[in-house]
Amino acid sequence: MKRILTILALLGGMNAQALSTQAFVKQLRNTHPFFNQQVLSSQIKQIEKQATSANEDWLIALDGYYKNEDADNIASSSYDKLNTTSAGLSATRKYANTGSNIIFKHTWVDRRGENIDSVQNQFSVDYKYPLLRNKNGINDRLSADVAQIAIDKNTLERLEAEESFILAKLERFIDLAYAQERQLINEHRLALAEKELNLVKQKYTASVVEKVDVLLQEDAYQRANQQLLQAQQDLTLLRHEIAITLDLDFAKAVANTNLYQTYDLQVTTLKTYLSNNARVLKINALTQKTLKRQLQSFKNKSKAKLDLSLGVKSTGEHNNYSDSLTKQSPAWKIGLGLSYPLGGVESNSNINKTNIQLLNLKQVRQEQWLNIYTQAKILQEKINLLEKLLQANQKQINIAKARTIEERKRYDDSNGQASFVINAQNNEQSVQLSYAQVAKNYQKTVLKFKATIDQLVK
Repeated sequence: MKRILTILALLGGMNAQALSTQAFVKQLRNTHPFFNQQVLSSQIKQIEKQATSANEDWLIALDGYYKNEDADNIASSSYDKLNTTSAGLSATRKYANTGSNIIFKHTWVDRRGENIDSVQNQFSVDYKYPLLRNKNGINDRLSADVAQIAIDKNTLERLEAEESFILAKLERFIDLAYAQERQLINEHRLALAEKELNLVKQKYTASVVEKVDVLLQEDAYQRANQQLLQAQQDLTLLRHEIAITLDLDFAKAVANTNLYQTYDLQVTTLKTYLSNNARVLKINALTQKTLKRQLQSFKNKSKAKLDLSLGVKSTGEHNNYSDSLTKQSPAWKIGLGLSYPLGGVESNSNINKTNIQLLNLKQVRQEQWLNIYTQAKILQEKINLLEKLLQANQKQINIAKARTIEERKRYDDSNGQASFVINAQNNEQSVQLSYAQVAKNYQKTVLKFKATIDQLVK
């Protein structure tokens, strides 16, 4: 009996620092590497989005050459020997929002030879704007648009992954609460068996009962003790698992939750709710959005390439560098460029393939909806049935307790047998364990239902 009191005192001390469901999830988020992995995956998506703007970076180019010409044997040439030195510097940038690009360029050319001594400096700006293919930068923006959709998709996928992970861990938390309840029930049974054994020994000493009654009570005590030891073993191992998972001291790995609490989880319009809120369906919609965005570009690429070109330049050429810079002659140009690939095999193939992929995704969505609705409906009905079973178990516990009292009275009045009392006490313990088992299944089913309708993690 002293050992049982010590165990109860220990449990009482642990409950002072026990974990609620909210505290369990908070500690799990703060310590488990799984959540850091999820954060890093989102950071990768953000970096990938940033990388898509690389096509708008300024491109700086420098080129130069030296040319030596010997035209002694060329009758049409106005010179016999000519040395030409040239250097060019350009800066090019694309604007994804419009699909246009602009080029700033400066070219310096120095020519030295017989009767030729000139320096040319030319400054130019060229701008090209697409009128059909890549109009408004629809193709240049494809990578950025798809990357943004991927970020939105990753946010939902993270929630899905976190929900599945937290669900699995919360189920172990419920297992811990059940293991604690199971130990308490077995402790109560052992304490009762010890009390009954002491009483029957006293009666045997007073020659009130027979030796067989003592043996029956000793057997009941040993069985109760074995069940308690098994319960303690299971609880200890589970507490170690929870402590390691949460990075806590073993003493703090105690569940503080009402295993028998029931919930009102009625969702009257389950079909509509899932259609509008199911995360997996939203992920599917984003996948379709990606394909639709790609389809826009594929269709645009099948169009003719018609570009408007604008350009201005200023050129100066004199026999010295300073005059070639200050004495400039301006010029401007405007033009259209048209090209069209015959056949369009690649574009048509991409368009047809993407349309089929979209049709397939719509069928996948219908299948996903059927799966989650079926699962949610089954879990909803199971919760209702388990609630009824809990109520039935409560009544059964009351009956089992009343039966134990009656068998004990009969035995004390010498109208019953010790085995009847033991059976009644064992039945009461069994009913209580069954009640706890149903409560555990109920709590886990509630968690699964919340996860199925995406209310476990928001």
